Amino acid sequence: MTSEDTELTTQLAALGRTKAYVEAGKLLSEQEDDVVYKLVEDDLSTDAGTGALTLTLIKGSSALAESGHTSGSSVLGTVCSACVGQICEDSADPETQKWTAISDTLLQVLPQLGPRSIIDIAFRVLAELKTSGTLPTPLASFLPMLLDTLGTIGSVEITSEDVSAVAAEDDVRVTRTGSELKAYWIESACSYKWHAQASVRVCALLRELVLTEAQVERVASRVQRQMECMELMELPAMVYQLLLLSRHGSKRNIVSGIFTFFDNMEKQLKDAHSDDERKRWRELGDIEGTIMLHISYGIKQDFELGDALIAFAKESSDSLSSFSFACLLSLARIHRFEDNVTVLLRTQLLRSMHDEDMRVGMVWVRPYLLEPGSDAQELLHAVVERSSYGWDQVTQSLIQLCLNTMDYTARRNTYSPVACTQARQTCTRVLQTAFATHEFVRGEIVDQIMNRVVFQTESHMHFLDLLQLLVANDVDTVRPYSTKIIDALDSISVMSSRTLEGLVRAIGPLFLDDVQFRSSLILVLRKILFAHGVDERRVALSGLFVLISCAAQSLDCEAGQRQSNVRLAVLLEVLGLLRRCLTQQPEIRKAAYDQLSTLLDEPFARNNAALLSTLHGIFQTEFMKYQADRSHDSPINFQLCVSPTTHKVTMPVASFMQCFAKLTLALESSSTLGPSGSESPSSIWTDVCTRFSRAQMEDFELDANGDFALDSPSGVRNNNTARLVIGCIDAAIEYELCSTTNTNPALVVELFSKFQRFSDVLCTRCVDERKKRVIGSASELSHMTLPTVLNVLELMLSDPRRMDNPDHALNCAPHDHTWFVAHTSGVSLWAANTAFVRHLLEIALARVTERAGMCEEPTHRVLHLAYIAYSGALAACARPLESGILDLPANLAKRSAKARSILYVAAETLVACTSVLQSRGKLDLLHVAVMRPQLMLFAPNDDPPTIDALLDAQYASALITGLRNTSEQMLAQKPVMAREATTVLTSLHAVCVQLSRTGNCCSNEGARAVIYKTMNETARWAFSLVGGELPGDANLLRNITMVLTSCQPFLQPETVFARPPLQLTFVSVPVDVRMDDYELGTLSRLIGSICTASRLLTNIEADPNETDEDEPNLGIFTARTIPALVTVLAAWFKAELHQVDWASTQLRRMSASELAERPENDAEDLVMSIQVERRVCGRIHSLSQLLLQLLSTVMPTQAATDQVIRMFHDLHRSFAHLTRTKLQCVQVPITESYIDCLSLICSTLNTHAHSMIIDKYGALVGSADTENPKKKTKLTSSKSAGKSHVLRNSTLVSSLVYQMELTEKYVGMVAAKHKTPLAHYLKRSLARDFRIERDRLHDPLQDTEGNSLDEESADTTMLMLDSPPPDMLDD
Repeated sequence: MTSEDTELTTQLAALGRTKAYVEAGKLLSEQEDDVVYKLVEDDLSTDAGTGALTLTLIKGSSALAESGHTSGSSVLGTVCSACVGQICEDSADPETQKWTAISDTLLQVLPQLGPRSIIDIAFRVLAELKTSGTLPTPLASFLPMLLDTLGTIGSVEITSEDVSAVAAEDDVRVTRTGSELKAYWIESACSYKWHAQASVRVCALLRELVLTEAQVERVASRVQRQMECMELMELPAMVYQLLLLSRHGSKRNIVSGIFTFFDNMEKQLKDAHSDDERKRWRELGDIEGTIMLHISYGIKQDFELGDALIAFAKESSDSLSSFSFACLLSLARIHRFEDNVTVLLRTQLLRSMHDEDMRVGMVWVRPYLLEPGSDAQELLHAVVERSSYGWDQVTQSLIQLCLNTMDYTARRNTYSPVACTQARQTCTRVLQTAFATHEFVRGEIVDQIMNRVVFQTESHMHFLDLLQLLVANDVDTVRPYSTKIIDALDSISVMSSRTLEGLVRAIGPLFLDDVQFRSSLILVLRKILFAHGVDERRVALSGLFVLISCAAQSLDCEAGQRQSNVRLAVLLEVLGLLRRCLTQQPEIRKAAYDQLSTLLDEPFARNNAALLSTLHGIFQTEFMKYQADRSHDSPINFQLCVSPTTHKVTMPVASFMQCFAKLTLALESSSTLGPSGSESPSSIWTDVCTRFSRAQMEDFELDANGDFALDSPSGVRNNNTARLVIGCIDAAIEYELCSTTNTNPALVVELFSKFQRFSDVLCTRCVDERKKRVIGSASELSHMTLPTVLNVLELMLSDPRRMDNPDHALNCAPHDHTWFVAHTSGVSLWAANTAFVRHLLEIALARVTERAGMCEEPTHRVLHLAYIAYSGALAACARPLESGILDLPANLAKRSAKARSILYVAAETLVACTSVLQSRGKLDLLHVAVMRPQLMLFAPNDDPPTIDALLDAQYASALITGLRNTSEQMLAQKPVMAREATTVLTSLHAVCVQLSRTGNCCSNEGARAVIYKTMNETARWAFSLVGGELPGDANLLRNITMVLTSCQPFLQPETVFARPPLQLTFVSVPVDVRMDDYELGTLSRLIGSICTASRLLTNIEADPNETDEDEPNLGIFTARTIPALVTVLAAWFKAELHQVDWASTQLRRMSASELAERPENDAEDLVMSIQVERRVCGRIHSLSQLLLQLLSTVMPTQAATDQVIRMFHDLHRSFAHLTRTKLQCVQVPITESYIDCLSLICSTLNTHAHSMIIDKYGALVGSADTENPKKKTKLTSSKSAGKSHVLRNSTLVSSLVYQMELTEKYVGMVAAKHKTPLAHYLKRSLARDFRIERDRLHDPLQDTEGNSLDEESADTTMLMLDSPPPDMLDD
């Protein structure tokens, strides 16, 4: 430094100390710019310098500018430029006071800078960014203000010397505005390479600027590109800067960019194998958790960002990743978005499962569709798995989503039952995992469960299953929250029996292990057991028996001596409560005896010595009170059981005797009877059975011709006495059937004859006040339980396969082949009694269908009953003799003129079992239980056996073949066994539906081939039945048609079922136009036969050219059978159109995916989307051809005509849905397939529908006597019934007209959008030909009252549609 510089520095420092800033400024104005730069450089480059001299220079030049000096602004610009240049070259620690003071001072003098100074400073910083890839930290607060000020500058003339890149050419002056310079600065900054460590700083600078929409998008894209080269730990800060940048606009693009970036990172690290990759995956989870917090905070500051996030999720719902799914859950924690996000995610979860369920069953379009995108189940499991590290903030929202989904699926909704069941199971597993992982949500989960149980919502049983799983998995985890369960126990009195049983069963392990909880529960039950209301006590009693079951079952398990003693004490304590219940009102005692009888059917109860000994003492004493003297033939004193004044039952002795019989049988099997004697239970029952077999009705003071009506006191007494007597005889029969000491089979036959005689009298003579019979059959009077019936029927209706094969799966110890053969021959006397076998089957049927008010039977017993019904009875019909006569056993061949045959009851039983299994989702076990029975299937077991796919398909095929042969042989005996065949076909239809679904989703080629062959043969067999000699039974034809429609997809070539869905690589699959011809050919011929028969019934000659040489027997198509067939076809038609609607919806997803994969500026057609549309249009066209046959025919009945019109209405709705989808897929052109459908539906079918409607209403109007207007026509029903009939028909036509108008509207919109004329295909004007005046709607009613119409007015009656009908508003 020269002496002059030193002297100048000293003078400036002295002026600065005295704050003579104006003089300092004047002194600076006399210096050259190089001197000023030198002063600033020397001051700021010194490590020990405080920057005081620089501050003096800035303040002096600023004071000079304020004083109005001409050179003040230029001097200030020089000083500031020198400061910024020095900061860029050598910026020190940003935390020092020197840099902070200089930055603050620069910010203060910024308004005084001239335009050129601002430009110089701004582009000096830009040059630094270009050179080093970073920005000076001290200028973080100064640069945003500088660049915003730059944007406010007006026009400035600059040269290449000022900004080389801004000028057009060298040494040429150009004029630029400040906004253009700012835009150039931003664009240049985005094009330069940023240093990784300075990325956040540069992003923070850019987002603080005032930006246009285009600049925001440019900056956002640059920042998102920069994120790819940054470390994981720096990503949260970068994302936060992006969120702040979104306040300027372009929120959707910023949100999409963030999620796309992390989606790609998850795809790269998801399948981690090495330790480093797994560590990085774990770090990514932590980073994403931090980013979720930033996103949540940003949305709280700007709600529009949350709207953008929801909009992005809706657009990309098929491709959501676990991170975006978790971000949405984090958004749900904000009250404003909670409902919207929950509904969105719930819909995504259910829709993905529903789409997969639909895809499985739609073979005709599945090869042309893409594989599903993101799996919502996997997303849920991924979120709950990663919530244990980094994502814990989404756990509460995840819990609420699962709870909401379980509630929603329990209500009626538009999703398939399979999808709802899968969603519930998925949510249950997620809640289990969350409960085991996160302690802070356990209390909330228990609270939510108990709230639903207390209020008994529609989903409360599903939540009880969840509670049972939570307790079973880890009772210690639930124990801290037992107080919440205890608080809910106060509402037991308002719960139903089923709810309380489920609750007590769920908390059973907690009841056994927790003393405080056990005391609280017993206290609540004791209080309600002695409440005033009988219903409340019944509910508490059901819960008490569940506790007894839990305690007895726990003793049956292996446990330590101390634990066994505790559980034994618990059992005895609960039995003490039961003893007190047995002294209450008759209703309570009857309920207690019935439930105790059910409990004694369980193996753990029969093997529990403590339970049996306690009950033995109670029942032995109670029986002595009502035992009659041995001098009487009646073993029970029934006079003590019926009140002499009110004639009501005071002692439910029938239920008592049944329970006593079960107890005695259990004591016999467990060898705990003690010494034999006259007072032993076995000797008591021997005496009771013998005396009942000798007794007559007079011994019970009953008369077969007496009064049993319920409207007289004597009738009530006789009725109650007879019921008690019949119940006791039934208990004696049950004891003799199951007793191991029974040596007299004839005694059972004698007892059953008494039971049958008494029951016939009571069923015939017991009538109510309106003289109608109260009791339908003798099975309603029986108290026999299903396990007893199953054990006996398995011997009476023995399986020939088990008899002939010693190695049969069921021939194992202790019931091996020798035992089975011996006991089967031992019950031959019972099996020969047809009435007795039928009675047992009817009892089993009543228990399965809950006709007798019993509890719901477990699945293993239903499977056992189905096995017996098929293998012991129905399978015998599949083996005819050479003469065509069925080779049936003697008991099956006998038929009664009044009673139902055993085969018919067995067929009904199989149908009932099929229905129960289908409702529980266990129908896939039926064919295994029937064709390959195993002991584990007929025993309590939650885990079904694992069977190879090929074997499973073979068993199902064998069952279908057996049912097919059975029904065919029954039909061959027409008309004797027509009812039996009809019932068997019902089971065949259910099994075919289940196997069809299995075949569609089966991946095993061998199994798929077996299923295809079986279903193809079944479809052809069903159609052959229609062409054969059948009785004209509507139910029979309906069931055959249902079997045909369930199997008709398998009429397509087998190669169709082996074709997988498309991958994301868009491989073109040609559309086979013959697929629908293969599939719908049989239905087309069936509909043709119906139409031909309808023409004959309506006296219309058939066209000779349309007559088929192979025309089936038209005698079965009558005015009674045709409506039933058309109804089945209408239901199938609606289901097919539902699939068409779903496929039309998938067209949007296909076109969007294809557009995303197509390169930019590619104008080629969307080939795959066009193929999907052609396939959908081809399906609609084929269905329309079927409907054309029906619309061209006059149906013989009004009901059949209504169904045809409804089919036409549904067809118009589906075509309108496809047309509306095309409006959203503009890139998909109008194909020739769509035009063919348009021409067929809106021209040809409309014309035929118009003719059918005119004929229909003409017949309705002209039904009165028009020849004599003065003569009044008698109404066959009330006026209101006639009016409702007319209004119903009018509403149907109104809905059709409205739907046709919608179709025309959408077709017009498509034509306008694609600029293609389509109006000429709409040949029939709706306004002219389909409109019916509303004021004439009442004429048919007036006509029936005598105001007849002339023919001309009747032919022109019209209905005007002023507003859309209610059922069409959803479109």
